[in-house]
Amino acid sequence: MEVGVKEVAAQLGVSERRVRQLIDAGDLPARRVAGRLLVDEAGIPRSRPVARPMSPRIAWAFIALLSSEPVAGISDRERARLEAKHRALLASPRPAVLLRSWLRSRAQLLRLAVSPSGVDELLQDPRLVPSGISDARSEMSAGREAEAYVRPGDLEQLMADHLMAAVNPANVWLYVIDRPLARPAPLGLVIADLADHDRAREDSRVEELLRVARR
Repeated sequence: MEVGVKEVAAQLGVSERRVRQLIDAGDLPARRVAGRLLVDEAGIPRSRPVARPMSPRIAWAFIALLSSEPVAGISDRERARLEAKHRALLASPRPAVLLRSWLRSRAQLLRLAVSPSGVDELLQDPRLVPSGISDARSEMSAGREAEAYVRPGDLEQLMADHLMAAVNPANVWLYVIDRPLARPAPLGLVIADLADHDRAREDSRVEELLRVARR
């Protein structure tokens, strides 16, 4: 179901101007029909941040911890804090909300559009590391949507090669990071990306994957 700017503002508890800013920034998918902006209710965030975001360095250390990988570049004190946050995450009734709050500074997110028929080809591009809904472990079967990571130096040519554009509605969630990342993406990163979608199905899968990660 699609709703207008006024209804979205009421749901989010913000002004109509703020809703239009979110639409212009690509943070809220919308389309214009007969001069009126309409937003799909499924794309409206269900929750607000509940905690301050970690710095990018600490966020990536936490992702390594979630992935049961070696955690480098942090002090013993920082590690102890992250381990405490990890325990709080596992005990939380809504872990996806915490992840959305803590890890939102891990990378620059671009919301782009590509032809639905070009999604599979895009995800096969070796310059990308699929994650989130595009990682097989998510079991999301995204179909005509894609989610992946790319290095800054590859972004411009990648967009040109696949005819991607920053237009709404977006069907590509592209994270830009200036750090090496190999396929498959770390499990903790897949979990963080799923949490960012702020939808019931993805939130449920976050909880399932956290149980897998702690084994």
